[in-house]
Amino acid sequence: MALDDKQEIYIARKNDFYREHYHHVIMGLMGTIVLMMVTLGVVLYQVLNRPLPQFNAVQPDGETMLLIPYEQPNLLPSTILRWASKAATVSYTFDFVNYNNQIAAARPYFTEDGWQDYLNSVSKLISRIVQGQLFINGIVSGTPVISNQGPLPGRGYVWRVQIPFLVTYQSANATSKNSFYVVLSIVQVPTSVNKQGIGIDQFVMV
Repeated sequence: MALDDKQEIYIARKNDFYREHYHHVIMGLMGTIVLMMVTLGVVLYQVLNRPLPQFNAVQPDGETMLLIPYEQPNLLPSTILRWASKAATVSYTFDFVNYNNQIAAARPYFTEDGWQDYLNSVSKLISRIVQGQLFINGIVSGTPVISNQGPLPGRGYVWRVQIPFLVTYQSANATSKNSFYVVLSIVQVPTSVNKQGIGIDQFVMV
């Protein structure tokens, strides 16, 4: 048999082999592609549907609270009451010399509307302080309580806090004291405004 004949036979057999197994190769490639798509789908499903991790914050007194979305209140009542008591004390302690700086120190505790409400509340008192050269000192005189709380349309979640309050007025010649209730409406605010995520939206003394 001539060399050319052997080459032709080899080529013919090779072509027959490829023709015979070509569809097997195609089926294998298609199966591989389908398997890759299924694997990708499983991975994407796990990534998109895996549960988010939960974290717990620890209060200074050791109590834990679940960190939950901003739309829901995540502050303990004790935290609200401590914060409100401090805010009321800062907001009602000033003297005829430093009252501008002392009033400015209370600003971070208020929302924009609450700040205007507070300024209106103390405007007449400031005139009295300057004219009489008074020192005003406010302290919490009883147990503060959350009298009401819950969501309100247009305001989000609101806490209404009542604080028994004693205000001392002192001049060079006399000292007097008056008892009040400070009533605060506290709402949620961005933490960029207040790190506690709350602010006073209404300030009333009765």
